[in-house]
Amino acid sequence: MCGISGQLWFGGRMADTALAAAMNARLAHRGPDGGALHIAGPVALGHRRLAIIDPKSGQQPLYNEDRTIVAIVNGEIYNFQELRRQLIELGHRFQTAGDCETIVHGYEQWGPSVVERLRGMFAFALWDNRAGRLLLARDRFGIKPLCYTLNDQRLLFASELQALTAAPDFDKHIDLDALDAYLHLQYIPAPKTIYANARKIEPGHLMEADASGRISTPRRWWSLRWQPDRHRSEAEWAEAVDAALRDAVGSHLVADVPFGAFLSGGVDSSAVVAYAAQALPEPLTTFTIGFDLPALDERAEARRFADRLRTRHREQLVGIDALSLLPSIARHYGEPFADSSAVCTWRVCAQARREVPMVLSGDGGDEVFAGYGYFPKLVETYPQRSGWQQFRQKVGNLLRAVGAIEAAPSLIDAWYGRSPFFGEAERRRLWRPEHQERTEATCIWNAQQFASSIGLHTLSRTQDVDIKTYLPNNNLAKVDIASMANGLEVRVPLLDHLLVETIASMPVDQRLRRTASGWCTKFALKSAASRFYPWEWLNTPKRGFSVPVGQWMNQMGGELRARLTDRQGPVYQYFDPGAVTRLLDEHAAGLDHGHRLWSLLVLDEWHQQFSMPGNGL
Repeated sequence: MCGISGQLWFGGRMADTALAAAMNARLAHRGPDGGALHIAGPVALGHRRLAIIDPKSGQQPLYNEDRTIVAIVNGEIYNFQELRRQLIELGHRFQTAGDCETIVHGYEQWGPSVVERLRGMFAFALWDNRAGRLLLARDRFGIKPLCYTLNDQRLLFASELQALTAAPDFDKHIDLDALDAYLHLQYIPAPKTIYANARKIEPGHLMEADASGRISTPRRWWSLRWQPDRHRSEAEWAEAVDAALRDAVGSHLVADVPFGAFLSGGVDSSAVVAYAAQALPEPLTTFTIGFDLPALDERAEARRFADRLRTRHREQLVGIDALSLLPSIARHYGEPFADSSAVCTWRVCAQARREVPMVLSGDGGDEVFAGYGYFPKLVETYPQRSGWQQFRQKVGNLLRAVGAIEAAPSLIDAWYGRSPFFGEAERRRLWRPEHQERTEATCIWNAQQFASSIGLHTLSRTQDVDIKTYLPNNNLAKVDIASMANGLEVRVPLLDHLLVETIASMPVDQRLRRTASGWCTKFALKSAASRFYPWEWLNTPKRGFSVPVGQWMNQMGGELRARLTDRQGPVYQYFDPGAVTRLLDEHAAGLDHGHRLWSLLVLDEWHQQFSMPGNGL
């Protein structure tokens, strides 16, 4: 688990040593155990290390036998021992006992398709000096981040945007379409960033470049297939899920340092902790946080799970003082990111790092196992249709297109319209008139996300979109940045690709089950976890890291109003002052705009830290 950065210069230009050092320094928090550079010809590669496997000899950059291939890797490869045995049998000689060296020799053996053999979380850069080629790749679900910026002279890349901005010529003009997406989603979806000339490599994609300046469009190397296998009985499915969970969690326990686990009051983390505790000879250390507000506090539920498994449990209370983290959050995320639970994630990561350098997490459970509360409503509203019903729907769509009948909302519209932040109408009111057309780009982006999922069941289709969008761009980005800012590795067993492929092959009713008492979300995961806990513990509503952000905005009082109405700030520049004042007034009068105001406050903080005069803002 680490931070990576690098550069490739075109047309015979040599790498910039000072820039390589500056970029690497900005990622020092991601690798408190050391750093190193590889600089040769047009290429510079920088690495910061958090040592989890092979602490003594696993330093990076990593080389092949004749040093013609060099790589820097952020992540963990869980099947490295199997790959290592295969590659040694094929004649390769290893210099370390670590997991990431398998990528170097795997590339020698199989070329870029080595990514298809990797089980784990990773973002890496690999320079093939013989071919004069740079390969950038990101894991299947986007657990580890990778962004880049490109001009006609060079390509820069890094784990975090703040490393890219170390370049004196970095273009800081912002992408207003990305800003509109941020208002709607609270995050900026890949491949966009807040900057017009910087991009994120999307999950399951790789990109190639050479020293002549030829750049390949990032291409997808993996896709999740939703193909229900109806030949297994329910009992057989239960055993398959149990085996897949046991294997996934077990593979994530390989480490040469002490580790623990996050534990909330929900089924995701409690299932991970249960399978881990069963596999370990010693009690696991678990970490949770809470609020002094009963409606948001899950400490009692988490404690109940911890007591049952006899973990060494740790708790922490979060209060209004957490707002002091806002400058750090804005700096490390590198672009506006308004999921207020990032504050909680940051705090629990800091808490865990005081005792261990690595933890397990239950992230991904809602997306993979169908846990979100809107899934049942969408399935009820947009059920699977027979062939005749599909034909009637197509005819209806044609009639609506020519205005013969009134348009009906589609699944795509319903997913788009569920934003509790700034929906399309709210954004139009917020933007100044000259920017109101920006809302169209977000609407188009939304429709594009469903383009590859036509024909799937409503549940699978919506899960597929969530896994491609909300999961990597919000949940995983939140955890990666907050954890690495504190020098902590977070592993996510529920996103093991073999486990996820098993779940994607299940019939829909194994994930989302209608029962006599109503819908049961995450049915397969709850059934598996019921081996360890009473069913009633697992089937209670999960609150997650909900933050009393509305109360926090009230407690900021005049400071909030002053910042959001500052004539020099981005809020005043892009948005209608009357609309912003109306939000502030309505919130003060009791209408909760907490999350909307928080997103504007985060934007203001980011602007203060990353904007300079004349950058086009």
